[in-house]
Amino acid sequence: MNNFIKLLFVLVIFPNTMIAQSSGKNYEYTIDLLHMTDDKVTVSLTPPKNNLKQGKFIIPKLIPGFYQAMNFGQYISQFVATDKNGKKVQTERLDTNSWMVHDLKNVNKISYQVADGWDSLEKDTHEARSAGSMFIKDSVFVINYNSLIGYFEEIKENPYHLNIIKNKDLYASSALDYQKINEITDRVWAKDYRQLVDSPVLYCIPDTTWLKVGNTEVLVSFYNKKERHYSKKIADEIQNILKNQQAYLGGKLPVDKYAFLIYYEASREEGYLGDGLEHSKSTVCLYRSGSMNFLSDALRRVASHEFFHIITPLNIHSGEIQHYDFLNPTLSRHLWLYEGMTEYATVHMPIKQKMISLDDFERSIEEKIRNMKEFDNTLSFTELSKNAMEKQDQYMNFYQKGALLGLCLDIRLRELSRGKTGTQDLMLKLMQKYGEGKYFNDDELFDEITKMTFPEIRAFFKDFIEGSQPVPLKEYLAKVGFTYDENQEKISLSPNPNPKQLALRRAWINQ
Repeated sequence: MNNFIKLLFVLVIFPNTMIAQSSGKNYEYTIDLLHMTDDKVTVSLTPPKNNLKQGKFIIPKLIPGFYQAMNFGQYISQFVATDKNGKKVQTERLDTNSWMVHDLKNVNKISYQVADGWDSLEKDTHEARSAGSMFIKDSVFVINYNSLIGYFEEIKENPYHLNIIKNKDLYASSALDYQKINEITDRVWAKDYRQLVDSPVLYCIPDTTWLKVGNTEVLVSFYNKKERHYSKKIADEIQNILKNQQAYLGGKLPVDKYAFLIYYEASREEGYLGDGLEHSKSTVCLYRSGSMNFLSDALRRVASHEFFHIITPLNIHSGEIQHYDFLNPTLSRHLWLYEGMTEYATVHMPIKQKMISLDDFERSIEEKIRNMKEFDNTLSFTELSKNAMEKQDQYMNFYQKGALLGLCLDIRLRELSRGKTGTQDLMLKLMQKYGEGKYFNDDELFDEITKMTFPEIRAFFKDFIEGSQPVPLKEYLAKVGFTYDENQEKISLSPNPNPKQLALRRAWINQ
């Protein structure tokens, strides 16, 4: 997992439905990508009908999947509100991410400028750009709506209608359905702000490939300044991953449509820089490298992890995520689940599906162990999760220790069930109970999992996730016929495993 790689619901709407939904209850937005000035995009909106004397307009400070303040309001300028006669209505900026709009009931239009959130992947920064937006006039636009579109705190749940004005040659790639109104105008609909923010779009000259994996339609959209016919190669790589994930998840992918939006920029540097952000039904992947030969390997790892997020948090998440506050969010205790278990599935699936060798699997575990030691492992994972914004230096341990805890939980479940049940089964059970649109109570998840599985599992959570006892790798790997040399940080097969160890290993990794 790259340090830049860090977490988000889509409705298929037919044109006649969109027209029928157009009413005073909607946010009506226009985004002009065609007539840019000073690298800025003009955004205008008509608020939903209301009787409010004033309203607080918000651009997100944070978004799900990132645990640091992004302050997207910093890119907004020239914020102006007018009534139906074009007369200015009083507004005041409250802070970086919010504005007070007075006499809101009589506001007919609000307009503002939005600056490019990242000038170039060449810029040296430790902030991930996959949550922001970038604009290159008449060429390419990577758009995350959290950096362009806002909402009124008093009017939170309303639908959104967007008209996008753009160069006639540019095509919209997204998990949402964009409909062409005329040569330079697209229209898209979202049921609420959360769905809109959860659905990024890549506008560029199209290089796209569609895949069909089971019942799931998968869009692969690629942009590079010079290479125009690369999406097919990437799609071939992704298709193999998704077919194996489909088998790993019980034969069906729990999503009807998914979009991989991939931006690639050449560099003179060695190696590659990867930055990705997963959403419920799409992933934004940004890459920079000296050679496109790095791209396939980078995508295999990232695509697998990000796609596994269709399980959590799409289908399994707490109320804190279901009712996310984009200005002052309350964080969940369960990043071990959202990121740790997702990363474990990324490591476990290839060996279970015989995509990699046993030696490769052992090396991947050893890498996680080495990386884990770079962090403070005396911290409770639930407390770290709740305080992830203040503990940014420890955040990436969810991808290291979190994955190793997933490994141990999987082995423990297999042991208690005599090989019949593991974390794959647990995640499917949780998905059945907390499907899309439902959520669990943050403080009750461990008890709910215990009810679903075995009484002994509660002690596992108490000791290793709520508590800070060391990850029991040596003990648990021995249960499945592996030895772990803690001094050498080396994992290998036990020379003389007994029948119980062999049976448990086969149930665990199909080896």
